[in-house]
Amino acid sequence: MEDRELLELIYRSRPKTVAELATTAHADEGEAADAVVRLARAGAISVRDGAIASATPAIWTADVVEREVRAMRQTADEAASRIEELVADLPALLRHWAVGESSGDLVPVFVRHGPQAAEDLWYDIAREESDTAWAVLPDLGRYLQTDPARASRFAEMFTGKRSVRALLPRSMAEDARLVAIAKRYAAIGVEFRLLDDLPSWFWIDGGVLALPIEWGEGWPASVVGVRSASLAEMGRSLFRELWRRGEPIGGVEPPWAPLLVLMKQGVTLDAASRRLGINPRTGRRRIAAAMEQYGVSTLFALGVAWAADGKPTAR
Repeated sequence: MEDRELLELIYRSRPKTVAELATTAHADEGEAADAVVRLARAGAISVRDGAIASATPAIWTADVVEREVRAMRQTADEAASRIEELVADLPALLRHWAVGESSGDLVPVFVRHGPQAAEDLWYDIAREESDTAWAVLPDLGRYLQTDPARASRFAEMFTGKRSVRALLPRSMAEDARLVAIAKRYAAIGVEFRLLDDLPSWFWIDGGVLALPIEWGEGWPASVVGVRSASLAEMGRSLFRELWRRGEPIGGVEPPWAPLLVLMKQGVTLDAASRRLGINPRTGRRRIAAAMEQYGVSTLFALGVAWAADGKPTAR
């Protein structure tokens, strides 16, 4: 008899001992005892000195799931720590590598210096790299000093991308000026989350990973960019873990929210996009991002999930 069948029999007949279970199951007592040990290891029952005790499946399943979730989180945290160590060590290794760099190197490395080095690097090598751009920005003071015209040009570069995300320090929510800037960027599709103890400034755009020369800087004066799909994926892995821990900014709605408000009123996606001043392709990308966020695959399911999230208020 399989372990699952034996467990079902235990639930139905509630035997007090292994011997009683063997008799009920018409099984060898030694084999029944081995199966009971396996079931006990899985958490489905408990056994002591041949006596069997069982709890409702709801209780032991919840206990097992809780243990597995804790283990998954610990594994994810350990993996994120290892990835961060690798990313943090990368700029120094690249500096040493540059000593022996030749024109035939397969991993191009770009370095920029100065107060606008971070933006310059992105303009120079990554702005058209992909439809996804993710950044960690621990120090936002620089944005309060940026020329408005330059900031507008910078923002325009994001309008055609499917996913633009930025992790910001939780303290920024206390500065109305920074919240206002975040709202302007959110209006063109940028998603934000807040997190304490951001490890360093860095960003990933397609196959480009950008890092500060000195890991841990919030707004670096010297940056290095590496065009490498594998290194960029390493950066994305770290970003995903940080993003998972972050929280949305209060008062800054996700880019798909205005579309869903209009669609709830019966407006088609393409018409809603045009009414909001974005092209339908961008609108479809935002709705696809919303489906990814809520883990659904249809517009109907998205509407239900969004309503359950308490966000369908009409304007």
